[in-house]
Amino acid sequence: MGIHTEYSCNECGFKLVDSSDIFWIDNEKKIHADMQTVDSSKKSSDSLASGGIFKYFCYNCDNYIYNFHITRKSSSISKEEIIQLVEDLDDNIKIIDFDNKFQSCIHCRQDIPLKSEKSFAIDSKGEFLIEDSLYNNFDSKQFDFSGKYYGYYCNDCKKQINKFVILENNANLNDSLIKEILEDHTNDLTVYINDTFLVCPNCDEELQVLGKSSQCPKCRVGILTIENQTLFD
Repeated sequence: MGIHTEYSCNECGFKLVDSSDIFWIDNEKKIHADMQTVDSSKKSSDSLASGGIFKYFCYNCDNYIYNFHITRKSSSISKEEIIQLVEDLDDNIKIIDFDNKFQSCIHCRQDIPLKSEKSFAIDSKGEFLIEDSLYNNFDSKQFDFSGKYYGYYCNDCKKQINKFVILENNANLNDSLIKEILEDHTNDLTVYINDTFLVCPNCDEELQVLGKSSQCPKCRVGILTIENQTLFD
């Protein structure tokens, strides 16, 4: 189901339109972008690659940034081909990234399959928790930081690859301290990613999602309010 939202600033009247968009690359290696509906979702599921399009704003350099996040790909298309097709789609400033479940071997650089996926967290008492369904079992606990663990194995190199992706950092710990804590608890940290925010490719400032109650990107005085919101099948 797709959502189309129209916002306006309560001070200057600035208008902003946003929608839940996706993209896909068909079997002829042509790229398409559209709102997520039943029809577009069906096309994306039958494609060579697909993902979501997320709109951000940089208050520092006044630019809209479009994040093309690839969540699935066929072996029939390379990452390089996907990136080039997305880059050529339009002139918007883009961040192109692949879902954290994708991983290349850090030794031979070949794509390797995902073998294990878990949720993990460090709670306020320093206890390390890792489970298949962490948030169902421990949702009442306070976490200093939490995220996803992905396990891989390269058959060619006979190497285990362990990836820890930080999704929430409630204690605002820096990356070096998080790495040190994970290494103390796991002894097998090989890939670490901080995925709690995106930065602008132009100025390296943190990007913001514009929505209800966001500061108006035009006047910087008022806030955005929802004028109209429509759901589409």
